[in-house]
Amino acid sequence: MSERKKIRLIHTSDTHLGVDWRPEVAEKAFRAVVDSVTALQGDGLLLVGDVFDHARVPDRVLEVFLEQAARLECPVIVLPGNHDLYHRDSLYRRPPFEDAPPNLFLFTEAAGQTIAFPDLTLDLWGRAMEQHTPEFRPLAGMTPATEGRWLVALAHGHFHFAEDKDLRSSPIYPEEVAAAPCDYLALGHWERHVDVSQANTRAFYSGSPLGASLDDETVSVTVVELDPAEGVSARQAAFAIPEPARRN
Repeated sequence: MSERKKIRLIHTSDTHLGVDWRPEVAEKAFRAVVDSVTALQGDGLLLVGDVFDHARVPDRVLEVFLEQAARLECPVIVLPGNHDLYHRDSLYRRPPFEDAPPNLFLFTEAAGQTIAFPDLTLDLWGRAMEQHTPEFRPLAGMTPATEGRWLVALAHGHFHFAEDKDLRSSPIYPEEVAAAPCDYLALGHWERHVDVSQANTRAFYSGSPLGASLDDETVSVTVVELDPAEGVSARQAAFAIPEPARRN
């Protein structure tokens, strides 16, 4: 049996590129997220939904995203969320994505799919969201882990606490998290960093890059450590947003 490697993943979500209000702030924050992956020596970047704010963003925003993804030598994995749904008219089907860099991977199957990275001894599982409705269950049909590999699941939806009374779209229930066969559950949809681990499943909302900041000068990401000896852990790391280079 092959030994699982020690790897580090950078987890974020809800970057909302192309947002109508102050789009330049979201773009600067995303550039800082990409910088953080290199600074933290991440083995992969997980973008768990709502990478883009809406389906009407201009192609320039898609091109900026692809340029930033191409800066990294590690895989960049995208799970569509409720703001950037994956369907027939999805923005992910537009021409700029025909020239996506080879390190970009996108979940496209609504029933769920696994994206494998044998060199990292890592499998990623997720369901592309076609519709954001109560009937869509982000964790339904998760496949078991393969022996000798880590299984990290990505899900975009609302975790239901015991006191929640209203049925929300894309619900995620505590018992589903507890029963999930993954080593780590990377969540998106909430703007803040929250630990919703259940039983033996480590599960975190990363929050948006600016969600933990009191200003527009700092971004945060969730650093996920998968260690065969120490187990699975997650922590937040904050980075200052660098000022753009001035032109003479």
